[in-house]
Amino acid sequence: MFRRHPPSRFHPFRPPMPFGPGMIKDMSQLVFLWTISESPDGITGYDLYKNYEAKQTNVYRTLKETEEEGFITSTETIVKGRAQKIYKITEKGSERLKNLREEWTNKIAFLIDIVPPERGYHPIKGKKREPRIIRDLRELKTKDEVLDYLEHVKKYYKGRKNRLAKRMENLDQTVKEVDEVIINVNKQEPFSKEETEKTIREILVKK
Repeated sequence: MFRRHPPSRFHPFRPPMPFGPGMIKDMSQLVFLWTISESPDGITGYDLYKNYEAKQTNVYRTLKETEEEGFITSTETIVKGRAQKIYKITEKGSERLKNLREEWTNKIAFLIDIVPPERGYHPIKGKKREPRIIRDLRELKTKDEVLDYLEHVKKYYKGRKNRLAKRMENLDQTVKEVDEVIINVNKQEPFSKEETEKTIREILVKK
């Protein structure tokens, strides 16, 4: 006798869990390649270390591996009497970044969904440790440096706001499309699974 499996307690549309043996490497490359691509003049390993507060050994190991794979290139320069490597993204790296973005879109959305909005990363407010903005402020010496830093803070939040607005716009459009499918199914007399599948493909799975 056929027995129906009990309903899953997990949402049926959740993307695959973003975990696996290559997760850390892929995530590190995604973040580093994106950051480097946003710096046309290049960026140093120290800049990455300071920006993400990661262990220096992890930062330079990831940079070394990423360069060996041909995704970034480095050139040495002298800054204040010290040799520094400046990293820039390659054409191959840009393609890798594009692929990682596509691959991780749903996985990152999953991670965002499980984090309550009030608990997300916030460089100004923090409960467990001193806010990032206060720690950074201590390293600035002049009024111009402080103002420049605050402009970057504003740019960061404007970017977040724009991305959230775009996401809301896309979600609103998807809700409208699902409503359109529901109306179509309601009109079917008699009901046809084939017609329903065709409608879903035309309206929801059109890209």
